[in-house]
Amino acid sequence: MDWLIGLLLLLVGGIIGFFVAKYFNQEKQSESDKAQGGQTIQELMHQQAAMHIQETKQIAEKLVDQSARLQQQVENYEQLLISQQAGPEGSSLNYFGEHTTAYLRNKSPKPTRKDSSADIQPLDFSSKSSGLFSGQEETPAKETK
Repeated sequence: MDWLIGLLLLLVGGIIGFFVAKYFNQEKQSESDKAQGGQTIQELMHQQAAMHIQETKQIAEKLVDQSARLQQQVENYEQLLISQQAGPEGSSLNYFGEHTTAYLRNKSPKPTRKDSSADIQPLDFSSKSSGLFSGQEETPAKETK
């Protein structure tokens, strides 16, 4: 009987030891999961920072381009004003007026779309009796009683 009690105590101790080891193992695993999650968040933040810097550079390049175009337009307008004051055009009357003439001179040429026309007519309208309405009348159906 003594050996049976010892065997039962050994079995109960093994079961308790199993659950205690499982509990401590879960705590270690949750700590490693938290550390891995923190590392993943840092990687995402680095990626987002790199994307933000790239977008900021693109916006800065666009601003530089727009400011260069604005500077060119201001210089063109200034040259126009100087040429109007110094040249013979300054004293003569303009047909369009000062502002309209300046606008027309500085207006950038935009590509215009060419209108295309069909060389042949569509099949429905090519002759008198083509298409849905061919001009033939249907005979009325006979009524039967």
